[in-house]
Amino acid sequence: MNGTADHILEWVSHPAAERPGATAVYVFIILLSGVMATMVMNNNPWWGMVGIAVLFLSGWTFFLPLRFRMDNEGVQKKSLFGNEKKKWSQVKSIVTDKYGVLLSPFPQPTRLAKFRGLSVQFSGNREEVLEFIRTHTAG
Repeated sequence: MNGTADHILEWVSHPAAERPGATAVYVFIILLSGVMATMVMNNNPWWGMVGIAVLFLSGWTFFLPLRFRMDNEGVQKKSLFGNEKKKWSQVKSIVTDKYGVLLSPFPQPTRLAKFRGLSVQFSGNREEVLEFIRTHTAG
């Protein structure tokens, strides 16, 4: 994490490393699901591996580190799968939870926000991130 006089905030979020208990439960469920898929599909381990891969990929934002950068222009999220950017002018509302904030292009809560918005994960910097967002959006 660092903030500079140029109003830049950068950090890396890696929930799997930050929450080892949740990680252990998540991995156990994924492996158990793989074993169950193998057994249900006539002991064919291929289906177990496919199940494990699908479940891992569905939770990639939990397992893989994400890099965030906020500046006067907007927010950037970098991951193994690419970059996402959102300008502050595109943010119409924010929805916070325990682990992050969703920057939504919609003025009211909607289910589409998860697909059109940008999810920002905290990493021990909740208040700093929220203050930065409030400073650069309408509130």
